[in-house]
Amino acid sequence: MMRLKKTRVQPIGLDVGHDSIKMIQLEVVGEGLAVVAAARQELPAEAKADPNLVMPAAVDLIRKMLRHGAFHGKQVVAAVPRHAVHVKNLRLPVMPADELMSAIRFEGKNLFPFDMEAAAVRFLQAGEVRQGNDVRQEVVVLAAQTQAINDHLEQLHRAGVVVESLDAEACALFRGVERFIRRREDEQQVHVVVDVGARRTQVVIGKGREISFYKPIDIGGRHLAEAVSKKLGITLEEAYALRRRLTDGGDRAADAHGDTPDGENQPAERGARRDPVRQAVFDATRSTMEELSREISLCLRYFSVTFRGQRPMRLRLVGGEARDPQLQALLNAAMTLPLELARPLEHVDVSAMGDVDRRGTMGEWAVALGLGLRMTKERFAPAGGESDNVAAAIGGVAAVRGSSAQVVDMEAAVRAAGGAGPVSAAVKERGPAAEATHA
Repeated sequence: MMRLKKTRVQPIGLDVGHDSIKMIQLEVVGEGLAVVAAARQELPAEAKADPNLVMPAAVDLIRKMLRHGAFHGKQVVAAVPRHAVHVKNLRLPVMPADELMSAIRFEGKNLFPFDMEAAAVRFLQAGEVRQGNDVRQEVVVLAAQTQAINDHLEQLHRAGVVVESLDAEACALFRGVERFIRRREDEQQVHVVVDVGARRTQVVIGKGREISFYKPIDIGGRHLAEAVSKKLGITLEEAYALRRRLTDGGDRAADAHGDTPDGENQPAERGARRDPVRQAVFDATRSTMEELSREISLCLRYFSVTFRGQRPMRLRLVGGEARDPQLQALLNAAMTLPLELARPLEHVDVSAMGDVDRRGTMGEWAVALGLGLRMTKERFAPAGGESDNVAAAIGGVAAVRGSSAQVVDMEAAVRAAGGAGPVSAAVKERGPAAEATHA
């Protein structure tokens, strides 16, 4: 007798990025996942140049994507806008979870450039750390002004969607990996996800189902395109098109050589020596990519000296810029961890997606996928693959007073542990630019 599988269609994961909009809807089929519908639209050039024009342009595009796509319903899970969220790391005395929010709000009065009473605040409990003879708990605080969130919701409603939930991009990224944690030994593994996007890179590190570290870095594809534009004397749009043409080879290389780039096997420098245009692009972007690799290395060193004994096994690279073979080669050479081009939609039935969207590793769908999984609590069988990683937790409720909190300086923490030499001062000043908050 044939047994019918139980199916459940999830809300649409809506990722409004700096260069494109991605929407994906998933269906839980038994212990597996399938894509019901997916769509992607490039933002107009003026919106790519000015973040303030992204949402006005997105309103019409989202309406069209809903109208022409095969989506079920208009319910979405979206992320809080990237420019609205501020991130700080705090070390607090150990206290019950229900007291943390009040302590964080108290300490946050001197940390964030807005009134904490008019802000949505969430936190990630990173874990306990030893500081001298004391044991403290580190928390990653995510805060956004309530008015900015309300404005974002109003624009989404104008686009014709029904917002089921707002989420943090960091949590969405991690959720896409955590969905395969099923065994007890999987919960002991530490994983690193690096999302290289259009204007920003996000580093998320976690153990088991809990995020331990999150850091946004203000370097992304636009900075690389600007470097090419300046070096070659071409317009920014021409620089985007040139880089896109050259990085298309990254997808073909990933498919041909597997997920884990080998610095010696990458076509970046060898191809550059044979092709003068590729060489010029390589020279123009190298310093920016090296700065990005230094910032990521600092994140890894900070994690290793803060949470001793927790060693990641590999670094998973996602995002629209992950396809760049030059970036892959430079990161692979600079990192102490093996580098993997992650496939966020691996073990998911993607037959409903178009051929263009199924190209390469599909790393640009990582945030949309995690948002699309927000409303389900299941763990999914990996269809013959490995058991994977890591959940997203945005904590808390309220209850107590002050607490002698300490703002974490990453560079100082690394140096105190004897971990590293000088690092770009920009790291300490980039704090307030990230994603966050779950409504």
